[in-house]
Amino acid sequence: MTRTWPPFPAVTHVVDQSAIDAYAELSGDFNPLHVDPDYAAAGPFGSIVAHGPIGLQTVFEAVAAWLGVDRMPPGVLVEVAYRRPVRVGDAITCTGGDPADHAGALAVQATCVNQRGEEVLQALVVAPRALVAR
Repeated sequence: MTRTWPPFPAVTHVVDQSAIDAYAELSGDFNPLHVDPDYAAAGPFGSIVAHGPIGLQTVFEAVAAWLGVDRMPPGVLVEVAYRRPVRVGDAITCTGGDPADHAGALAVQATCVNQRGEEVLQALVVAPRALVAR
C-alpha cells in the first residue's frame, strides 16, 4: 500500500527594502550591495539585491506549512542552489514537487521563482518521516 503524504504548499513573499534592512541589522551583513542604492547601482547587479536567506524564507515557510508547524523544526535538511539575485520588489514564489522516499526520509524538490518566472533558487528539502506523519 502506498502512503499519500501531504502536498508541499506554494508560498509567495514580496521583498521590500525594509526586510533587507532588517536582515542586515539581524545578521550584521551591511554589504553595500544590500543597503546602499548608489553603490549597488554601480555594481554587478545594477541595483540593490537581497541577502540570500531572504529569498530562502519562502522555502522555510512552505516547509513549516507542509509539516503543520509554526516554524521549520530541527532535523529538516535544506540544500540550496542560488540561481539569480532577488531584488527589491520581487515577488518570490516557492513551489515543490510531490514528496518522495529518500533514505528513510521524505524529500521534496522546491523551486523559487520571481514574478517574471525566473528561477532564483532551488532547494532540496529532506524531512524525517516522523515529522511529516503528524
